[in-house]
Amino acid sequence: MTTTSSGRSSGHLQELCQGLATGRLLPSNVQANVLHCDEAIPAAGRPVRADALIEFRVKEFHREPITAVLEFKSRLTPLILGGTIHQVLGISNSLRASAQYRDVYPMVGAPYISESVQNRCKELGIGYVDLNGTLLLARQNIYVDVVRPAIAYKNPQGIKRIFSGRSRRIARVLLVNPFKPFRLEEIAAETQLSVGQVFQVTKRLHEDGFLERTPEGRMLTKPRQLLRLFAKELRTDYQDKRRVFRGFTEMPPARMADELARYCDKRRIRCAFTLSSGLEPHERNLREDVTASYIDMDADEIRNELRLEAVGRGANILLMTPPEPDNTEAGGVFYKTRKLANSMEGVNPVQLFVDFSLQGGRGEEQAEFLMEHTLGLHQ
Repeated sequence: MTTTSSGRSSGHLQELCQGLATGRLLPSNVQANVLHCDEAIPAAGRPVRADALIEFRVKEFHREPITAVLEFKSRLTPLILGGTIHQVLGISNSLRASAQYRDVYPMVGAPYISESVQNRCKELGIGYVDLNGTLLLARQNIYVDVVRPAIAYKNPQGIKRIFSGRSRRIARVLLVNPFKPFRLEEIAAETQLSVGQVFQVTKRLHEDGFLERTPEGRMLTKPRQLLRLFAKELRTDYQDKRRVFRGFTEMPPARMADELARYCDKRRIRCAFTLSSGLEPHERNLREDVTASYIDMDADEIRNELRLEAVGRGANILLMTPPEPDNTEAGGVFYKTRKLANSMEGVNPVQLFVDFSLQGGRGEEQAEFLMEHTLGLHQ
């Protein structure tokens, strides 16, 4: 099996074309005629290079077939998807110069297509197919959406999810230090993980185009994109595993924050302010005034001592215990906290971006403000 410079396996592409031609990868009501596979397509007097050109027919619709041009990748991640779609749209535009392919339909293919890639393709009007038989054809009034279990082909092995468990500490350390090259041993020390695990995660980041290897060490190439993906991937885990006490107090926010900080310092409880109480004055782009802090223990002791009333709505104080892998200074939410102008301890700006992103609405607006005015990340 060979892999081309465009990042696709010719063996997998041939397998896909064969599976479509024989119907093995298709539902019973869909047929496919593979017109070209891994060869140039003559169009408007000049050849156009495409991975495959395929005619799809849906039995219920007696009309012209859907002629699809396919760009195939041996691995299709959310980051790689953007460039792949750009490629297939460029090929589609070249083919449309010929009257024969004026209505060509852009598709992407891979051995395995994840749910996140599927959702993004649907948003952009791009079809897809993989070697498990997962398929989307959405053209005019034709809509075929098939999801098959990943039995034959699964997500690539290694660190399957670089943002799950303790592995995500590595991404957080790199994002907090986006312009610093790191040796593997340095990242391992910062995150309290093994060099082997760090190697696997940084290898995946390199394969996905987020990181480059320099003589000085590993360094991010697309920190802005990585941070957005980091915040998105943490959403479900934080919704499920971050414990949040929502309370109400009549104390002014500044006094409440001071009381909380002093109590935590006295009891040696790790504490770092976030959301609006973790912002510097020049970083603020919203009026919300909620006292929010991460603590490294359950909130019951603190709420009882400070006489905080639990409420469902109208909370003006949030005490949050991070998910277990992030409840640490070693690449977790307490990594490289910063001293705010009011002398309080705040989470680092990367974690602040994540927390505002998880809020949605105005929180996302504040996150974008931080991205542009505080984080200074490129790409």
